[in-house]
Amino acid sequence: MRFSHLIFSSTALALAACQTLQPAQPLACNDSIKTAFKPDAKTTVISVRQIKKDETIIAVDSPVPVKMAGDVCLVKLLVGPGATAEKDKTAKSYTEGIGIEIWLPAHANWNERIRDYGGGGWVGGGHRYADKIGSKVPALTNANMGFAVGTTDSGQPHSQEGSFIFLSNGKVNFESLRDFLTNATVEQAKKTRALTALYYGKKPKYAYFDGHSQGGRQALKLAQEFPELYDGFMVGQPAVSLTRFSIAGHYPQLVMKNDLGIDALTPSNYAGGKTPVAQFADKVTAVSARAVAACDKEKLGFLLDPFSCEYDARKDAGALCPGVPGMGVSGSNANADTCMSLPEATALMKIWYGATVDGSFDANANAAAKSGVARDAKRLWWAFTPGSGIAGGLTRTGTGAEQLAVALGDVRYAPPSIVNASTTERNRWRTLSYAEFAAAHAKGIALDASLGGALTEAPDLSKLKSLGRKMLMHTGLAEDAIPPASSIHYYTNVVEKMGGVEATQQFFRMYMVPGAAHSSQGRAHTVSGQNNTVPLPKLPGNTNQNPTREQDKMFTALQDWVEKGIAPNEILITSRDNAVSYPVCVYPKKITWDGMGSSKVAASYSCK
Repeated sequence: MRFSHLIFSSTALALAACQTLQPAQPLACNDSIKTAFKPDAKTTVISVRQIKKDETIIAVDSPVPVKMAGDVCLVKLLVGPGATAEKDKTAKSYTEGIGIEIWLPAHANWNERIRDYGGGGWVGGGHRYADKIGSKVPALTNANMGFAVGTTDSGQPHSQEGSFIFLSNGKVNFESLRDFLTNATVEQAKKTRALTALYYGKKPKYAYFDGHSQGGRQALKLAQEFPELYDGFMVGQPAVSLTRFSIAGHYPQLVMKNDLGIDALTPSNYAGGKTPVAQFADKVTAVSARAVAACDKEKLGFLLDPFSCEYDARKDAGALCPGVPGMGVSGSNANADTCMSLPEATALMKIWYGATVDGSFDANANAAAKSGVARDAKRLWWAFTPGSGIAGGLTRTGTGAEQLAVALGDVRYAPPSIVNASTTERNRWRTLSYAEFAAAHAKGIALDASLGGALTEAPDLSKLKSLGRKMLMHTGLAEDAIPPASSIHYYTNVVEKMGGVEATQQFFRMYMVPGAAHSSQGRAHTVSGQNNTVPLPKLPGNTNQNPTREQDKMFTALQDWVEKGIAPNEILITSRDNAVSYPVCVYPKKITWDGMGSSKVAASYSCK
């Protein structure tokens, strides 16, 4: 997944965004669009495709077909020039520009609104190819609801492939990084608006950007620097501080290697057996369940406020192997598959705490420090909460190593998934000490600054506020891809910069959703695996392909705020099995159980 921008003149962008072509009559969905749509010399219409009502489309992020609710015109664009420094056309870093798909509902079905959709991870995809689909499922379902929708491959055609970040000579591909981080989404906004006005013969009444993960970072970047391009920004589980958190994603490997002598590449001790890291990951899952059980006073199977959980594996006899001297306890768990040694329990506490400059951690950190409100002196970044599903990340080869390699300007630190002709050596990330890791983290931040600030930490939203634009953010508290504390850290900085909570909530509101893991379509993680029991906001996707306003609550709240002036407040959410219901609160308020009524009934909760 998971950099930012060439410096633009915001005034020039605003003018460019408004320079839409408006014919006397709307256009038909055919190749006449190739002739009619010429917004600038760098833009080419690759193809125009008529998609009929009830036709099924396979999107890149799901094998489940999306059934189109009405006729749609799919227009594909290529905006040059791409990575001019790369001359080898066979290299993954070669690109001729930014691919864009624009989904245009039939004229009678258009709701006179744009809802551009962001990308995820390393993005890429089939946007620039006439015979492929590059957009994700939510973009297609947004078109089903009548929105004109633009998506982009962020300047590189290889879906979820990070190899483009290095030129074939092994040097960092700054041109494509700038496209990936900022240019592509600016072009997406401008071209979608221009083509929409041309196709329908009138300007849209409102325009929104809707993004999750990397797309959430895109939304934040646009809201911070180019708020004139949209009326509202929907920010889902954003990759805030992309460089910081991505490099910090390597920290569990660092802890395991330096403290336990294992990492994701350590082979199995015997033929056919689990690797040492896979064995440790199983133990982490088991101890995480114990942490949830210890802190889950509502008995829901997940934590409403994981930052307040004070569980310490070193103090839990049931987490430690028999006879292991813990902190005030002696281990009693006789199950070798789930019990931990004291070094393993300590390593887990470090991993839950997050990256530090020297591998230390503060076992007495309070909820403010854990949640991102405050930042400890040695902390480089936050990690994931007890109860989140981090086991898969522990066993994944080279997690965070791509960003380490970019920070160090050395492709040899990347995992083998990064294809590059300059050298076959990979996985040098295994050699780093804590001090070397901290130095690499600092280099990454410096490089980020040279790219224009991919951190997406800019808390000054004065322009967004002055233009009357609105932004709504939501993040899961059981996140397993992007630490939820990073969203709280960003929000806290905005509040400080913009004059307090009340002033900030005039234009920016945030929701922290208990039990929600990383997913653009809603996914829960619980230690029992019963994901249908976790209340989640309904989001457009595979099982929600033509949602009503009630089935698209987060965006509906943003839309009503933008168009009707109704500021969003608490939102009632219900589990998929309809067994549990409660309000999700506008941060900094938290969901609070009254301790008396049923913990599965919304009436027993309030926002405090």
